Amino acid sequence: MPNFNAASFLEELGLRATRPRQAIARILFADGQNRHVTAEWLAEEVSQQGDPVALATIYNTLHSLADAGALRMVRGTGQDNIVFDTYTRPHHHFLDERTGELTDIPDGQLTLGSLPVAPDGRTIAGYDIVIRIR
Repeated sequence: MPNFNAASFLEELGLRATRPRQAIARILFADGQNRHVTAEWLAEEVSQQGDPVALATIYNTLHSLADAGALRMVRGTGQDNIVFDTYTRPHHHFLDERTGELTDIPDGQLTLGSLPVAPDGRTIAGYDIVIRIR
């Protein structure tokens, strides 16, 4: 995204444009590329740019961005491992169990005949398919 304005981006999402949030938003969105990131990777990137931010702030910001619809959360290799995806349109993933790398499954390569009926009193809010590979 040419001329990416992190402060405006965050404000449009209804988030305060703090210095740490702006640094994080620039890394995630300024170049317009889709990426899968962990909080630890992002903390290292922010630190390399000379603006270290506490890991708790990184996690809080990622969750705020996900709650605002700018990121998708995808479960990674373990219960506590979450990968944040900048591509928010519905799509599915391959997960390399050895490396933890998440890769988008190209559109049209996965078909699903139907979804199961939700339990009584519940509705399906969405679904994510993660195909584990080695």
